[in-house]
Amino acid sequence: MKYLPYDPGVLPTKPSPVAGKKVVMRVSGYPPYKDEHFSMRNPRHRNYNGFVRLREVAIAAMNGRAWYFGAIAMSVTLSAPRFEDGKTLSDYVMGIEDTLDGSSGRQFTYLPIVFEDDCQVVSCRNRFTKTDKVSYEVEIKFLGNHPNRDNTGPTC
Repeated sequence: MKYLPYDPGVLPTKPSPVAGKKVVMRVSGYPPYKDEHFSMRNPRHRNYNGFVRLREVAIAAMNGRAWYFGAIAMSVTLSAPRFEDGKTLSDYVMGIEDTLDGSSGRQFTYLPIVFEDDCQVVSCRNRFTKTDKVSYEVEIKFLGNHPNRDNTGPTC
């Protein structure tokens, strides 16, 4: 039985990744993009399916592990013939960051998947490759500065 009108994510069943490990996510289609006027987390957003698709791929890539609390290095490669109208590579990167962390609003709560907050991303490489097929790859490397188990370490 479904109790919510959206999927808030899953609770972890394993510990967070350790520093030095990586996860790679490969997704078809355009990435979710940052929209300052209408949240992509809203099921009525026109790119809501892109948001959901990345969350599903990220949940599978994390394989039950809890989200990470330390610093993150992120690399994004977008392969497409062009950007969507009015979008920039930065819009896509910010949308990806917002998709992989947690968020709550008046009408939704999404659990974090890869990291708790996008301010944990301390290094980001972005690349656009012109191709006929639209897809993107996100690589996350878990860096040091991981807080201890009672979450008293560094925060954003």
